Amino acid sequence: MPVAPATRHTPRMRARTLTRSDLAECMELLPDWLDLGPELRRALPALWERLVDSPAMITGVTEDMAMPPGQRIQGWGVTLVLPREWVPRLQLDSAPQPHVSRRIYAALVDGSLPLMTDRDVGQGNAGQGLAMMVLHHSIRENRLGDAYMGALLNVANEAFRNHHGGYHLAEIYFEASALQGPGVAAAGFLPAAYAAGPATEALAALPPGLRPVLFRMRRDEALQQLPGTSVRHAFEHQPPLFRFSAAQRRLLWLSLFDDRDDYLMQTLGVSVHGLKKLWRGIYERIEDVAPEFFGDSSGSDDGKRGPEKRRQVLGYVRQRPEELRPWA
Repeated sequence: MPVAPATRHTPRMRARTLTRSDLAECMELLPDWLDLGPELRRALPALWERLVDSPAMITGVTEDMAMPPGQRIQGWGVTLVLPREWVPRLQLDSAPQPHVSRRIYAALVDGSLPLMTDRDVGQGNAGQGLAMMVLHHSIRENRLGDAYMGALLNVANEAFRNHHGGYHLAEIYFEASALQGPGVAAAGFLPAAYAAGPATEALAALPPGLRPVLFRMRRDEALQQLPGTSVRHAFEHQPPLFRFSAAQRRLLWLSLFDDRDDYLMQTLGVSVHGLKKLWRGIYERIEDVAPEFFGDSSGSDDGKRGPEKRRQVLGYVRQRPEELRPWA
């Protein structure tokens, strides 16, 4: 396993969305408890080239900006929006078996598990709600009580809220190692026991770092809790007001982590003109729905008013993450 950085430096942690350039570094963080096997592990880099831009894949990294490039990513979280029929197929509510995440990865590799489209996710948000599965949250080293670990987990919890907020969640499941279990429980998740059988019995012989455990939370359970935990926060939802296009939502989402034009143009693959057109479309959409939104910053002079409009929009969507999610 990769070695955690020494704690002699002052960490500068931040969470952000995953980019394609992160994949090689993230592959180092695939946890051993997944028990992927050599063939499946070899297939994952190519799979992730396809997954990184999928609206069904919610994934972000925690990085320490005080570390050298190539060694900054300290944590990686991966959540899949599951097609509704896969909840009973995986027996998640009846008789779950160990290594759910491994079986999902295998089904993604062989193509038997279809990735939900932007429209599929939007229909779930506007309908009965979505089912999600946290496949893993990988960190370089799990040392509860360590100061560096504490800083990493604080940012990881913030990242969970940012990445999962705004969806209409019906249920969410989380598979982790037994070593990570206390942290998952502290985030508000409830334990979900595997069904009894030889596979479950065999787990008892494994050390905690290699033993998978399963957690869950359903909407009715979450809403019985007092607000405060990360998973309770993820179930807060209301319909979006502006219903931005997929391209507009992607621009807004990326801008929450870095709103520099050069970064946005490179990541989105657009020119200066294309970027301005996307922002202009966002402003026009907002003014059509809520003419009073910008107040004194309204008008067509993007050279002076554009930055102020952008600041107001990003401040708003940070508070209303449903505007960043599909809705059909």
